[in-house]
Order: sequence, then structure tokens, then C-alpha cells
Amino acid sequence: MLKRFFGVSLAVALVSAGVGASQSVDDLITKNLESKGGLKRLQAIQTIKTKSKMTMMGQEASVTFYNKRPNMVRQEIKVKGELVINAFDGITPWIINPATGTSRPIAISGPQAETIREQSFIDGPLVDYKARGYLLDLVGRETLDETRVFHLRMTSPARQVTHVYLDGTTGLELKLVAEVGKVKLEQTFADYREVEGVMVAHLLRTFTNGVQQSEIRVETVEFNVRVDDALFRMPK
Repeated sequence: MLKRFFGVSLAVALVSAGVGASQSVDDLITKNLESKGGLKRLQAIQTIKTKSKMTMMGQEASVTFYNKRPNMVRQEIKVKGELVINAFDGITPWIINPATGTSRPIAISGPQAETIREQSFIDGPLVDYKARGYLLDLVGRETLDETRVFHLRMTSPARQVTHVYLDGTTGLELKLVAEVGKVKLEQTFADYREVEGVMVAHLLRTFTNGVQQSEIRVETVEFNVRVDDALFRMPK
């Protein structure tokens, strides 16, 4: 959830000169982190709890999201009195979704599990990407809705490719795009606000094959609240 820059002219010059992409990528990540509040401030955050309102296919829902170091995550979506849970305790990704016909927790695998794992990194996908076995390439500079952006391609150890678009001025994430088979999944980030010295996007939209699926408006963000590890474990 948390994700700043170097001089644009220098980054372009490095690419033009044929300097290794890793150098330019690392400069972009440095700017991204600076814009968010700095790596030291980000890594001082041990837990995050957010509460949001979501509009999904014409329906209103409330969303509570928990993150805890090193890599635990839980998302609760309450819609029409039913609770949908996606969670990861660092080992097992699991869901509870009454829409499937059961309220029992189910361990999951494949692309959906990979998405939940991606959400578990409290600092966002760019921090320590090399240590986590990810590959990150600078595709180039592009225009996204009239905004100049840097386009990065991130490949996970499971070979899942995600395209990351960073604002050309601030370095903050504006868009993530993943292709799962023939399905194109997108998430956009806007309305960045400062929370305890950290920049957090307060408006998120998701799209499937170009069609908007949901809009999330963040209402509250809390850092370093007490969250028990048991919250993330799959119930027996």
C-alpha cells in the first residue's frame, strides 16, 4: 500500500547513454520512497489499518484492510450483511466468500494467491525487490491520461508480470496493471494525502479488461495499531 525520484533529465540521459537499466530503476525507486516520506519513516511502520467505503457494481460496501510486518495481510469486505475475507499469514493465502456457497475458509493457489501475497508487502512492491527475487525493468517514459509517467515492468519469482506506472514528477504510483491469462487487471491510485508524514492514496479504482469494477475511498488510516497475528491465520 505504501510506495518517490531523481532528476528526470538524468534518468533519460542514463537510458540514452545505454547505462544499465538497474541504475535508472533504482533512482526512480529512491524518488518514489522520498515522496512517500522516506524509507526510514516507512519502515518504522509495523502495522497499518485502513477503513474505506467501496462502490462495486452499483453496491455499497465497507472495507477494512490490515497489514503487519513482515508479510501478513487481511482484507474484509462487508456487503449486504455478508463478510468476504482475503488473507495471508505469511504462509497460506486463504479466503472466505459466502458467494461461493460456503462460509468456510478455503486455502487458495494460482494467480489469486499471488495477488494476495503481493498485497502483503507493507512497504509496497518496489522496496527490496531484488532481495525478494523480483526483476524490475524500465520500459520507458510514456503519457498516461495527459500525465508523464515512467513505466516499469516487474516480474515476480512466480513469473507474474505487473506493469507499474510512476508519476513523472513525484514518482508516486499512479497505476498497476497485471495480465492473468487473457484477463487484464488494473488498479489506479489518486488523491494522495499525508498521514503522519507518509503519503497515502485515498482514491483507488479497479478495472477488468478496461471495465471499472470498483471504487474505494479511504476514510481512515492508522499506523502501528495493535494487531494480533491470529487475525491473519486461516480458521480451522
